[in-house]
Amino acid sequence: MRIILLACTLGLLFSGNSFADKPMRFKAQLEGFDLTGAPVATAATGQARLEVIDDGSALAFRVNIENFDNLLMAHIHVADGPVMLTDPSGPPVYWFNGGPPPGDTLAEKVNGRLAQGYIFTASQLDSPRADVATVEELIEAISQGRASVIIHSSDFPRGELRGTLQ
Repeated sequence: MRIILLACTLGLLFSGNSFADKPMRFKAQLEGFDLTGAPVATAATGQARLEVIDDGSALAFRVNIENFDNLLMAHIHVADGPVMLTDPSGPPVYWFNGGPPPGDTLAEKVNGRLAQGYIFTASQLDSPRADVATVEELIEAISQGRASVIIHSSDFPRGELRGTLQ
């Protein structure tokens, strides 16, 4: 009987810890909207996924897009308050790797992974916002529903795909 009680107690302890260690994850379904919140007629789609890692000090990300022509740039924008697809997005604070540098256009169609990597230092952020100067502040802005992923093309320089991170 003692062995059964000990096993049950240990099981509860380990299951309790597994819930406490569950990582924070965010995703955005990318749809045809620009940075002002205006709809964009596009056949492109996409999804962005971010996960908080390293005890809340870093982010792992992956951005996939399908049927996307003339890639110009891709980044995370942060607004002053919670933002929906039809709201203005705020300025960019992080530029994803994997696309061409700003001003250049990738002429071939993108189907699959656009970018994958980590955000782990403040020097990776290019933020004009005083309230998003660190990775922890970016995570807080995402948690507050203030962050959008926007993918721009030369056909739609104000943004072709957009999704709010939730």
